[in-house]
Amino acid sequence: MSGPVARPFLIRGRAVPLARYLAEEGIEGLVACSCIGNEVTIDLADTRILVSLVDVAGVVRLNFHMVQDGPAKPRSWSRRLPSETEPREIAARIARDVRTLERELAPLRRRPPDGSERRWPVT
Repeated sequence: MSGPVARPFLIRGRAVPLARYLAEEGIEGLVACSCIGNEVTIDLADTRILVSLVDVAGVVRLNFHMVQDGPAKPRSWSRRLPSETEPREIAARIARDVRTLERELAPLRRRPPDGSERRWPVT
């Protein structure tokens, strides 16, 4: 009987190299971040942001979708970057959008309207 079979790791997807650079960005309030395939998920204390990376006609499109466990309604937006944009620059762009979103949500956190409900289960 032989020992375990060594299998090479298969790494695919544009999001994978972003993990290191997103960690270096030091996003305030970051609870969790995953970079799998062509998706980045960023969890803050009360907000989840999903970023899909799509290569289309010489550009990288970053499709953002945000859900907050609070008064803010879900929202989506996108950014376009040249396809040759380095992972460090893509991570910086993602972090910039997350910081902007955090500034926009700050007033809602201070004075949330009545009737807030959880939008995703606690894990």
